[in-house]
Amino acid sequence: MITDFEHAQLGQLKGKHVDGVVQFRGLKYASLENRLAPPQLVTYYGSGPTDASNFGPPPVSPPMAIHQEFGFIQQSLPLPDVPSHSDLEGLNLNVTVPLVGGAIDPNAKLPVYIFVHGGGFAVGSSWYPHYDPAPLIKLSVEKRKPIIGITINYRLGALGFMTSEELRKAGFKANNGFHDQRVALKWIKNFVGGFGGDPEEITVCGESAGGLSVTALLFSEEPLMKRCLSTGGAILLFKPLTTTMAESSYKSVIEALGLANKSPEERIEALLTLPYDDLWQKAPLTAPMSPVLDAETFPGEPNFVTVSSQTDDGSFPMPGRKWCASLMIGESALDASILAWMGLEAQNPGIASKFIESIKKTLSSHPEAATELLKLYDITPSTNDEEALLSILRFATDISFYAPSRAFAQGWPKTEENKFFMYHFNEGNPWDGRFKGEAGHILDVAFLFQNYNHLLNDQQKAVAKAYGEDFIEFVNGNDPWPPVKAGGKFGARVYGPSREGMTAKYVASGDPEEIGRRPHVLKLGEMAGFDAVLEGFQTFLRGG
Repeated sequence: MITDFEHAQLGQLKGKHVDGVVQFRGLKYASLENRLAPPQLVTYYGSGPTDASNFGPPPVSPPMAIHQEFGFIQQSLPLPDVPSHSDLEGLNLNVTVPLVGGAIDPNAKLPVYIFVHGGGFAVGSSWYPHYDPAPLIKLSVEKRKPIIGITINYRLGALGFMTSEELRKAGFKANNGFHDQRVALKWIKNFVGGFGGDPEEITVCGESAGGLSVTALLFSEEPLMKRCLSTGGAILLFKPLTTTMAESSYKSVIEALGLANKSPEERIEALLTLPYDDLWQKAPLTAPMSPVLDAETFPGEPNFVTVSSQTDDGSFPMPGRKWCASLMIGESALDASILAWMGLEAQNPGIASKFIESIKKTLSSHPEAATELLKLYDITPSTNDEEALLSILRFATDISFYAPSRAFAQGWPKTEENKFFMYHFNEGNPWDGRFKGEAGHILDVAFLFQNYNHLLNDQQKAVAKAYGEDFIEFVNGNDPWPPVKAGGKFGARVYGPSREGMTAKYVASGDPEEIGRRPHVLKLGEMAGFDAVLEGFQTFLRGG
């Protein structure tokens, strides 16, 4: 059913009424002069009614990637109608507003959350059905703490993150995707009040690459949000590219497109005019397209030392420690499951021996740590491929997801003005597939947004509801559980596993055994330093 709504600034909008909420879909927040240009804030939709009942076109990326993501979750959902992707029209967002008393109250001043999707900065979109805010918004109304939910698009792959010296000299900035995200936040701050939202009560959350994105917003001198939630990834997940690495990727793309012998001007003209599908179909997979050190949106290279330090480091500025009122970070018991599909599995057969060789080489200055790592995770030359891969994924989870969350907790101010919350998602995947029974990557999002509840049993639904209700409290500015305090304890909320009779609990000590984590990586960090241990894994992931 279509609902007409008069927005004080944007005029008449035609939204879609969906089960107790109204969704305004495909609202354009920025325009682009060309596919690599900086985003320009859109403030006017014209004099007539704006049809916001359908999703807008997503940015350019592999169009069938949604099925890959369903594969990670191990369960699909029905797909909505979505236009084909676009290089110029993809910067749009979707606003989901609760109906309280049967209508939208433009004066309600409701708290707002904004979700930044993951996908390795290469795939994903705001329309994906497991991100749909409608069930969570409906739950917030039932709890009498209504919120507004927003999902955004941003440029991906080459259009979002490719850069080079010749592009920058021509006026094209690095990290287009990050610039898009910031303009989306500006649009929301300007216009969410007309939907009944409070522009001063903004929570920005993201998962995986989206989790890295929202923690990167903390680099801004300008306050961009009041609260921040990152799950399944933060800025220690992987290092930003240096300009040298980005230059190498750019050259690989230029060669793949047959532009190596052209002049810089001709190359840029070709990048702006060639069929945009070439930019994801022909760009080599070995050419990384991800955040780049740019002295603006990603001004410094993070490491465990700087993130966990209470002292600000000039090489890694994080002003958000002062202006962000609450930071929440969560991770899952096997978050690194995603890496099985992102290169690790390609190292079979013989992954155990390759891992042993790589770790011993990378940690050659800490041989005792290398030996202990292999012992703790039970990896020997005779370990079979499947067991070895799972053990490596558990190690990767500990060093890439669990240890970074503790580092953030240690370095965050942890005051009444700047709180830190930690949680651990342990609910096993209920669906048939490779990681059935494991709390794998992206599964937390499936539970948080309540879109899979019809496929869960009562105990699993209880976990999803507890998770969603805590999120609603956080967005409303409340403490869903006690924040982490100074003193070395990492008190945290734990969700599941329901198969062991656990829905949710608060563990004040944060002890690894009590929260369902291994203490192994903490011991290794003491022996060799967390940065060295992380480099050991990332070197192996890169094939070193």
